[in-house]
Amino acid sequence: LGGALLLTLAFYLIRGRVPIHAGPSDKRLLRYTVYERMIHWFIAAIFLFLALTGLTMLFGRSLLIPLLGPEAFSLLASASKEGHNLFGPLFLLALALIFFRFVRRNIYQRGDLAWLLRGGGVIGSKHVPSNFFNMGEKSMFWMLVLVGGVTALSGIILVFPILGLGRELMALSHVAHGVTAMAMMVVIVGHIYIGSIGMEGALEGMATGYCDLNWAREHHDWWAEQCEQNGEVVSVEEAAGTEGFAQGAPKHAPLGETGK
Repeated sequence: LGGALLLTLAFYLIRGRVPIHAGPSDKRLLRYTVYERMIHWFIAAIFLFLALTGLTMLFGRSLLIPLLGPEAFSLLASASKEGHNLFGPLFLLALALIFFRFVRRNIYQRGDLAWLLRGGGVIGSKHVPSNFFNMGEKSMFWMLVLVGGVTALSGIILVFPILGLGRELMALSHVAHGVTAMAMMVVIVGHIYIGSIGMEGALEGMATGYCDLNWAREHHDWWAEQCEQNGEVVSVEEAAGTEGFAQGAPKHAPLGETGK
């Protein structure tokens, strides 16, 4: 996890923030509905809470006792354990909500291979087209669902030993829970970076529901082109007046199409 943080910092210092090359526009596209943003921030809050409480239990004895003292750490560790066990099952619920809402937009398509071969545009200078979600975002979705599912299920096994499961399965669950949780934290570091300071315009969609038209053209051009053809472009004023309260889900190309 520390290595992921250092690599992310190094990448930022070397590459810098990815700008909107055409500059911010005065046009917007609806990217996420209110419901989609709610479940995103729900799973984000649950994940961060579980990550912090889990890390406290895992590394707190060696890192926090020198800072807080034994008594204060004992209270913190006890609260972390109770909170982790109490809110842990909610992560499984959040995963289910994310899966059923976004699975259709995360089916791999033929055009995704080009994105992978060029490292998402890092390799070479040529633009890599993509749809509503690119190959990297789709891969993170499936990692979250599959690896996160293992984390959640193994955690439930550990929280409820009364299920009568054998010692070997309990021991295996301990290992699986720790390894998969750490793997998710490493990947989420990159997700948080790209979605905040790493890319101009990336946070706007999940914060307001709308994204800048030029940002969409530069990073999800097949989807942006389809939205423009469908007349879904709105002004900044119109977007500010609705703040993503539109009922319909954002459009994306039919499954199996590459967009071109």
